Amino acid sequence: MLRDGREIGPLGTTARVALGLTAIVASIASAGIGWWDWATLNAFVIVGAAAAGLVIAGFERNAPDAFASRRSICSPPGCSLIALLVGLAYAMSAFTPADGDVVFWVWLGASLLTGAAAGYGGCEVLAFPNAFTGRRDRIGCLLFTPVDAAEARYRTRNHRRRVVGGTDGGDRRP
Repeated sequence: MLRDGREIGPLGTTARVALGLTAIVASIASAGIGWWDWATLNAFVIVGAAAAGLVIAGFERNAPDAFASRRSICSPPGCSLIALLVGLAYAMSAFTPADGDVVFWVWLGASLLTGAAAGYGGCEVLAFPNAFTGRRDRIGCLLFTPVDAAEARYRTRNHRRRVVGGTDGGDRRP
């Protein structure tokens, strides 16, 4: 964790903002967005938060060892949650006039922006549920787990060089 309580550094934040804006703008520009899409999107945030809670609780109860790989590119809980949310977006579009592609991509983009603002270093699909509950559930995710891990290694290595190399402001001469 960084000194300011953020779990992600500037690279992870910038990547989340860039991809979040791209997901929102590209999906709206390609298909447009209607009032049904907005209504479904709002419902999807709530349904997504409930789905995240169920997936996490299910894995905690039935397969707690699955969380041991939360730093991997896609942990079992992370992949399960993403698959469930993609399925839910398309199911919602089957029962409403909403476009499942637009709903999912705008929701994902908004989740990325929420995660970037909060400094959240876990799976982007948990940004809204964590914002609602105040928790910091962490599961590995496809896109940003590798970026965040590389940035953390770089910060650790840089910190060690400053401290060991004497560039931390102190005089290390004998």
